[in-house]
Amino acid sequence: MATYPYLALKHAAGSEEPVFFSVSESKAIDIDNRGELKNDNCWATPQGWVLVRDTESSSTYLMDPHDRADKRRIPLPHLPEDNLSTYCSCLLSDYFDPAQRSSSCIVLLVEPDSPVLWYCHIGDDVDDDDKQWVRHEYDIGSQGLPDLGEGCSEEVLVCPIASCGGKFYLNGCLEEIGVLEFCPGPMFSLLNIHDAIDEDDGFEKIFMVESRQDLYMVSMLSSLDLDTVYRVTVHKMDFLRKEWHKVDDLGDRAFLLSSWYFGASCSAEKCGLEQGCVYSVNPWDKCVRVYNIKDGTTKVLDLKEAPMVDQALWMLPIVQQ
Repeated sequence: MATYPYLALKHAAGSEEPVFFSVSESKAIDIDNRGELKNDNCWATPQGWVLVRDTESSSTYLMDPHDRADKRRIPLPHLPEDNLSTYCSCLLSDYFDPAQRSSSCIVLLVEPDSPVLWYCHIGDDVDDDDKQWVRHEYDIGSQGLPDLGEGCSEEVLVCPIASCGGKFYLNGCLEEIGVLEFCPGPMFSLLNIHDAIDEDDGFEKIFMVESRQDLYMVSMLSSLDLDTVYRVTVHKMDFLRKEWHKVDDLGDRAFLLSSWYFGASCSAEKCGLEQGCVYSVNPWDKCVRVYNIKDGTTKVLDLKEAPMVDQALWMLPIVQQ
């Protein structure tokens, strides 16, 4: 059995299926995929479940990638859209345990290039009408593009996004954070941050991460060379005070980041990772950069045996709380 977490590398030349790669062993690993996961039909979630849309059988379900038995599948209504981007973000609103009859949550799929999201409710206590997939086109404002000329603007899209305590938090920054909740339909709001911290100079890439029911924001700062990160900072949200607090200790946790889709958290000890570190995979450079939040050091894990790909998904242990 593979050691988790491992990577599913998508779009390798000549392969319609992901190539599975062990970070700790720095080599490709044999996963009993059975042809189930294709480059264009699966989306991993931070909670470990993988959303699969099988066009041949017209079925959609959540799959535990560590246990292919039917008991580790959660059947869903079939997702009607045929041409969904492989770069969609997929999340569950909460930890979901199919063995608990009272357990319920929302499966959310966010398109990367248009203001569209898909969602459905799952759980024994959910009405059948609410279990169907719903397509929702949202409008959360626009932003100016001064470099393109006066009056130029573009729609604001949902990115990044994380779920925490049954809600979704998106487009976080030091001054504010967007909130998406379902009542039962989608409702957007804005949480203004008190005593906002001044931002550092440079280009900043943000990831939102949920860890043990706490919300974190990981900021990766670059200067002129956007491929070189010179500082990684982590802030934890204090919802009572509506404040971000900078942290330099993640306890026994490790944060796992990948471009395009999400940030996740796992037990460093159980997964054989370094405590208090942020792991960021870059499939183009064939490496994983490991940032130690406490001492500020960085090291690089070489994935030179990995194929050239343009997307890497973290395949995580199923988390239930």
